[in-house]
Amino acid sequence: MTSDFLRQAPKVVRAEPDRYAGLKFSRNPFPARPRVTPDSSDDRENGTIYVPELRHNEEAAFEKLLISSKDNPQSRSIAFLMDFATRRGRGIGKTAFLHYQKRRIMGDLGNKLTQGSGVMFAVYVFPSPDGRTRKFWQFHKLLNKSLIEQEVVAMAMWRLRAFSGIITEKILAEVGDDLRKTLGKDEWLHEKGINVESDFMGRKSLNGEILRTLEEMGINRGLAQALSKYGHESSKFEQWVENITDRGWNDDNGQMFFNDLVKVLCKAGFTKGLILVDEVEKIVAPQNSAERRAFTDSLRYFFIDGYCENSRISFCNLLLTIHPYIQELLNPHWNATGLDRFAALSGELASEYTIYFEPLNEELAIPLAQAYLNASRINEEYKDKLEPFTREAIQEALFLSGRVPGIFLTLLNNTVEKAVSEGRHTINATLIKEVAKFREPQEPSLDDRAMHLTPPQVDLEKDE
Repeated sequence: MTSDFLRQAPKVVRAEPDRYAGLKFSRNPFPARPRVTPDSSDDRENGTIYVPELRHNEEAAFEKLLISSKDNPQSRSIAFLMDFATRRGRGIGKTAFLHYQKRRIMGDLGNKLTQGSGVMFAVYVFPSPDGRTRKFWQFHKLLNKSLIEQEVVAMAMWRLRAFSGIITEKILAEVGDDLRKTLGKDEWLHEKGINVESDFMGRKSLNGEILRTLEEMGINRGLAQALSKYGHESSKFEQWVENITDRGWNDDNGQMFFNDLVKVLCKAGFTKGLILVDEVEKIVAPQNSAERRAFTDSLRYFFIDGYCENSRISFCNLLLTIHPYIQELLNPHWNATGLDRFAALSGELASEYTIYFEPLNEELAIPLAQAYLNASRINEEYKDKLEPFTREAIQEALFLSGRVPGIFLTLLNNTVEKAVSEGRHTINATLIKEVAKFREPQEPSLDDRAMHLTPPQVDLEKDE
């Protein structure tokens, strides 16, 4: 007899196949957690279910502020994404928006957005919630790791390999669209007769030629060697970066990305980079006053007028996702460092640098609900319909959620579960109200939040 204490649970617990069949669904159409998790295999959670029309105005502002093109030659070095209408901050769709814009850019390296005038990359940066990104060197470390994990560095190395002169035009014609399996794979290049690693029989090696190019550009020798050997394969280059100590990152003083990697990306043919930073409160809230001042000083140095390659050529634009209360905490330091002259965080000019997120309305809520419903239909005849929901049910859910997308989708998820458990085949406004029997929490005041979020002063000399 097998002991209960030795049994193993199934790796994945799934609902019964026909659990949602009564509602003509293959699963609950709505996410159980209104949070974008990019690496999730569940399309309800990874941001791939997205309705661009939902944020048409915000997208237009995004392009105007941050995308240089023939029709819009000047973009902002620093801009903000902010919820100003509801002051909710969370659940309004900012993260999904950022990931969608990243996919738009990386899908063709900005060819369509720039009207063919530029080669762009975009990287999404998500700060740690434990305060470990409150100092600029920590933010710089996170930025580099994000560039590696999202294969921006690898893509630059694939392009450098293609432009090296070592790979013939005939072979380049065979690389296809998935470069990680061709230009990023040494075995494929070996099969094509490319000498990758050594000067065999007097021929130039691919990695050797790239190393020579990087060193001639003045790239740090250790980094140049690592890039030439591992940069084309993210997992291997990430292992090399993991060996850099925190003291090493602190001493680097922003050089790896803002000088060296910017030069590498430019050599690889990129003309612009876009850094999308989500939930900036995770950086700002744990900072003390001195750290906020130092952080804003660093932003000005590395993005506006400092002695580094990124500032010199205005290569990367920065989008900061700011909550209104964080805006108020950051504003005095922002102005003291003179950043308000380059990117107004408050005042009359703030709208010239800010993408404001509006709450949902009925016109937008219905196609959002339909997009999730369509992804879980058993058959196509119900596509682009609201069944089993009535229109009034969607309207009620929108009202009770305060027009916040995350709360709206969660309420619909919970209502589907209740309908299934009760054997219902129609979901009306009455059922929505039953599920939503809660008192909407009030947003805490700035003083309350500041009291809970601002840590005690720390000794900067000891806290490295």
